[in-house]
Amino acid sequence: MRKYFLDNLRWMIILLLFPYHTFLIYNNIGIEYIIMSTGNTFATVFILLFSNWFMQLLFAIAGISTFYALKKRNSSEYLKERVTKLLIPTIAGIIFVLPVWVYYGFLYNGYTGNFLTFWRNFISNWFAFLADPYGSGLGPLWFLVSLFIISLLALPIIMKYRNGTWRIPLEKITIPHLLLLIIPLSIGSYFLNFAPQKSLVQFLLLFLFGYFFLSDDGIQQKLEDRRWPLFITFIGLTAIIILSYLYSLTQEISPGASVNDPLSVILINTLVWVAIMGIMGMGKRYLEFKNSATFYLAAASFPIYIFHIAWINIAAYYIIGFIPGMIALQMVLIMAISFVMTIATYEFVRRIKIIRFLFGIKG
Repeated sequence: MRKYFLDNLRWMIILLLFPYHTFLIYNNIGIEYIIMSTGNTFATVFILLFSNWFMQLLFAIAGISTFYALKKRNSSEYLKERVTKLLIPTIAGIIFVLPVWVYYGFLYNGYTGNFLTFWRNFISNWFAFLADPYGSGLGPLWFLVSLFIISLLALPIIMKYRNGTWRIPLEKITIPHLLLLIIPLSIGSYFLNFAPQKSLVQFLLLFLFGYFFLSDDGIQQKLEDRRWPLFITFIGLTAIIILSYLYSLTQEISPGASVNDPLSVILINTLVWVAIMGIMGMGKRYLEFKNSATFYLAAASFPIYIFHIAWINIAAYYIIGFIPGMIALQMVLIMAISFVMTIATYEFVRRIKIIRFLFGIKG
C-alpha cells in the first residue's frame, strides 16, 4: 500500500527550497551564497527554522522509499533506477542547468563575458568550479549526488540483512529506543563533512534509520500516536537554536564558531532526529491523502529540484537591480517568478522524450 504522506512530505520540502534559496541571498549569519544582497532578519530566521533538518528528512524518506522499492525490485533493478533517477539527471544538471545558475551569480558579481564562453569554460574546468568557495561545480545538486552515493553504500548492508536470519524486533521498539539513535547520529556527523552541517555519514545513517525503522507500520503508528510531544519538542529545540544564533549576532560572535562543539553537535542532531520523528508522525496523521495536485507535485518534485536553482538566480539578478532597496518585494517576486518558470520548464521538458529521460522524468 502506497504511503501518500511520504510523497506529500517530499514535495512540500522541495517547494520549501524556493523561499529557502531566495532567503539565502539575504541571510546575515555567514552562509555564503553565490548571490548575496542586504542582510535581512526575517530571511535569517526562516533559514534557521529549516536549515538543520529539512534536507535530512529527505534522506530518511529516501530510506523508507527504498524499503518499499526493494519489495518490488531486485538489487539490479534498484541500481538501474538509481542511475536513471539520480545519476543521469545530475550529469544533465551539471551540463545544462548548473552553468546557468553559476553564470548569473558571476554576472551579479561583475563578470562581463557571454554565456556561451562561460559555458565552455565551466564544462572544461568543472573541477575548478567544484573546489571554489561556493561549490558551484555541484551547487544544490549535492543532494542528488549524495543520495546516489548513499544508495550504493546502503544497498550491500540492506541485502546482507535481507538475506540473513536475524531480524530487528521492531514490535518491541519504543519511542525512547528510537531516541537513542541520536548517539550514533551525533558521532557520525563528525565524519565525511563536505560542507558545514553536511555529513555523508549522517545522511547514510538517516537513510538506514528510514529503511530499518521508520518504514515499519508499527513504528509509524507509534510516531503518529506521539506526534504532538515530538513535534512540540522539535519546536522548542528550534527556538533554542534560533535564539542562540541571534544572541551570537548581538555579541558579534561568529554563529558557526561552536558548530563542532560536542554539546552543539548533540543539540543539532537531537533536533534533526526529533524533527524527523515528529514530522513523520504529523504527516501520517494529516497528510495521508491524494488528489490531482499532489500526484502532479510528487511526480515533478525531483525535476523541480533541479530546475529551480537556475531560475532563482536569473530572477534575483534582474529583480535586485531593477528595484534596489525594496527587499520584501524582491523576495516575493524572486520566489513567484522562479516558481512559475520552473513549472513551465518542467512542462516543456516532460514533453520531449530524450530530454525527459535526461532529467529522470517518467513518460
